[in-house]
Amino acid sequence: MKTPLSQHPLHPRMQAALPFFDTGFTPYYSDHIPGAWQVTRYEDVVAVLSDYATFSSEYIPKTDDNVFTRNLNVTDPPKHKHLRALATKAFSPAIIAQSEGWIRQQCEELLLPHLSAGSIEFVGDFALQLPHRVISRLLGVPDAEVEKVRQWIIAVAGDPRVIGVEIFGRSMQEMSIFFSDLIQKRTAHPQDDLISQLITSEVEGNRLETMDVIAMCVAIFLGGYETTKSSLANAMYIFSQLPDIQAHLAGHTEDIPKAITEALRVLSPVKGFPRIAAKDTMVSSAAIKKGDLVNVSVSTANKDEAVFANPDAFDMDRSNLNQALSFGHGIHYCLGAPLARVETRIAFETIFSHARVRLASAVEPEPEISALVYSLKSLPLVLDKI
Repeated sequence: MKTPLSQHPLHPRMQAALPFFDTGFTPYYSDHIPGAWQVTRYEDVVAVLSDYATFSSEYIPKTDDNVFTRNLNVTDPPKHKHLRALATKAFSPAIIAQSEGWIRQQCEELLLPHLSAGSIEFVGDFALQLPHRVISRLLGVPDAEVEKVRQWIIAVAGDPRVIGVEIFGRSMQEMSIFFSDLIQKRTAHPQDDLISQLITSEVEGNRLETMDVIAMCVAIFLGGYETTKSSLANAMYIFSQLPDIQAHLAGHTEDIPKAITEALRVLSPVKGFPRIAAKDTMVSSAAIKKGDLVNVSVSTANKDEAVFANPDAFDMDRSNLNQALSFGHGIHYCLGAPLARVETRIAFETIFSHARVRLASAVEPEPEISALVYSLKSLPLVLDKI
């Protein structure tokens, strides 16, 4: 299966390799530690992600002026347990189920104008739009402010070393002010949205501090928007090369979830999960010292031949599909995974009920510049209406 994953300069070396030290690696928004151990084998990745006591998520120094340092994803237990419990309440299956009809309506609205033209730029016209609409509605962002928040998220999800630390910092600050104002409004006048639930939810008598609510909003937008956008685009890139699979899924919609799971194993949206060693330890043959940065590579773990036979091939009937690590593993398993699965399922149900898709160009899609995900800048498709 052809994918753009080879754009990673170290990927050939990383594939199924023992841990090695990469002097050029710098994690997202943290340049205080030069280099990191790259952990790539499935067994080692699972071991690191399972042992939060040895491999801490708090690799970014916490500061009062940067809400990202209070993010759920860079927080260890016991606070992590409290934050996740509150957020999980807000992401209840009932809330997600109530949104299914609305999500389907959005998918139809995004797709139908392009059917008559017979083409779509899938990233800009669909994959960017759907998750942003979903998260904005879920959080309760006013319609007039949705585009402003989208631009902030695009900046924050980019690589600060490429877009500029100043732009990154300003976007983060403006977004923090925006959510702070929205939290004040919801505190005074609660509504049926996620922000109101985050403000009022309690676990063991505790509520979130305002800065933690802001950090949660930013994290939900980053995860729910950027990761889902990438999942949609990456899965569509895979499906566009498999016309027989499209035809099968159109007639057997119950197989769409496992097809998406396999597509995201073949082309994983998440680049990796940085950790910092809390003590001296070993990962396979690598002697890792306390304070060393460790980056676990989901994309290479998902291609480990020891776990996934013929790993570059798309096979949605694999017996071990549930072992794919595309949404992470352990206590930091993606909080929004159930919502992402619903969005992507409904999206492909909608698309394949109306059309078959194929790549509009033989040119390899260009990867998006992001410190967080593997994604595509654009994906021009031909829509063959059925």
